Amino acid sequence: MNAPALFSDACSKKHQERKLIRFSQEQIFSVAAEVENYKEFVPWCQRSVIVDVRDEDNFSAELEVGFKMFVERYTSEVTLTRPNKVVSKVSDSTLFNHLDTTWEFAPGPTPNTCWLSFRTDFEFKSPLYAQVANVFFDEVVRRMMGAFEKRCLKLYGNAPTQQQAGRDPLAYKVYKVG
Repeated sequence: MNAPALFSDACSKKHQERKLIRFSQEQIFSVAAEVENYKEFVPWCQRSVIVDVRDEDNFSAELEVGFKMFVERYTSEVTLTRPNKVVSKVSDSTLFNHLDTTWEFAPGPTPNTCWLSFRTDFEFKSPLYAQVANVFFDEVVRRMMGAFEKRCLKLYGNAPTQQQAGRDPLAYKVYKVG
């Protein structure tokens, strides 16, 4: 088997999950939509800058991600559908062949809750990065999702507990697809 065939499937990765969170649709949408603040709370994001604004809901953002000596920069085209969706697609990158991310938000079963759906589909250009991603993928996704919830907590304060909100604790289960 030649090297390109050996790594071709390993370079592409997809993930999808749905989670009930204890913040409103508008609150979590605001956190996900404010890409320029990602450097303050998203793991491994060292820089996040809006580089071109086409209108209020369509812009380009440049992000720099890295760990220690591995630092990469890429540009994403971001489209907002207030307060329901944030879609990001990489348009310029030496790191990814593609990176498509969609955050969707729907009102939860009680006030100040929201169904958060997260989907990502990406392919690294480098087989080395793809292999590293395969090893640490679950941890990276866990930290990313947690970072957005922690950001909401910092900005909006404590959310009601499951018991205060009158819900079954199992409602907070994460549903993974794919």
